[in-house]
Amino acid sequence: MSLDVTTEGDGICVLTLNDPERRNPLGHALRIELAAALSEAEADAAVRAVVLTGAGGHFCVGGDIRDQGERSASQHRERFAVIKDMVGRMVRFSKPLAVAVEGWAAGGGMALAMAAPLVVASREARFVASFTKIGLVPDMGLLTTLPMRVGPAKARRIILTNAPIKAEEAERIGMVETLSDPGAALQDAMALVDEEAKAAPLPRHFITDWFARGVDDALDFERQVQPQLLNSADAAEGRAAFFEKRAPVFTGT
Repeated sequence: MSLDVTTEGDGICVLTLNDPERRNPLGHALRIELAAALSEAEADAAVRAVVLTGAGGHFCVGGDIRDQGERSASQHRERFAVIKDMVGRMVRFSKPLAVAVEGWAAGGGMALAMAAPLVVASREARFVASFTKIGLVPDMGLLTTLPMRVGPAKARRIILTNAPIKAEEAERIGMVETLSDPGAALQDAMALVDEEAKAAPLPRHFITDWFARGVDDALDFERQVQPQLLNSADAAEGRAAFFEKRAPVFTGT
């Protein structure tokens, strides 16, 4: 668990997921840390914009599967309250907010990227939903944020097939605003938010809030459904298959 917070350029706060050896998994503690960092950045008048990125050549491989062991439904719901807080802060962030993606954005990492208003990706970046591979529905708002970008039919196929999406395709279908040369996603994202920071703040706030409508419904749905799935036999099989590097055998139980 590690989130590095630095200030670059003219008041741009850079939040870096920093567990490069494991490709920056997004565990429960890191979600709490990220939500707090977003809250602080939003309240700090010296911060004009925020960019979220990952260390070590990858953005984020998603939720920490080692952190998904069995818990009671109420315990799972408590953890999803943290997700709702974190994603809610992202989709309604009152200042320019971008994600800079190098390498993989997988599962929760892809959902984290789609929760940002702006996404900049290296030409070598890859996106994959991967939730159903481990017996789960997408969470972190992806059931709403992805269709908002690519349309419902395309989003459904992306989620159900788990096919990796190359950066060029992601840009073509609307998942990504800007493509960058390898290693340049962060700098390009900083330039993008710097430009957007010149817009009038009050209209930007109301426009952002409008486009965030509907995400709350997805987050409430996740909090209701995902705890049941996390304790299912299929989810246990999905976790085992992941660690054993084999295809899962699901039974619908």
